[in-house]
Amino acid sequence: MMFLIRAAFWLAVVSVFVPSDFAGNAFDMPMSISETQIDAAKPVNEWCESNAAICEAGREAVRFGGFLTEMATDRIETALLAQDAASSKS
Repeated sequence: MMFLIRAAFWLAVVSVFVPSDFAGNAFDMPMSISETQIDAAKPVNEWCESNAAICEAGREAVRFGGFLTEMATDRIETALLAQDAASSKS
């Protein structure tokens, strides 16, 4: 799990420094492909109806990930505030 958090962090850091024209010039896609809209809600809902336990486990994993993210940001904020308080005393 920690690997995924680190990977997401470094991907975000790298994406900030990548120039906007890194991939070169934009290319035109054929109109039939660019205008196609995929409605994924219906197939996902149908799949979840027949696999309810798996979908509920996925929802629980998302909630747990949100909890871990919130906890990590709170701890980082607390550590930064403590560091600022310690450096202002010096």
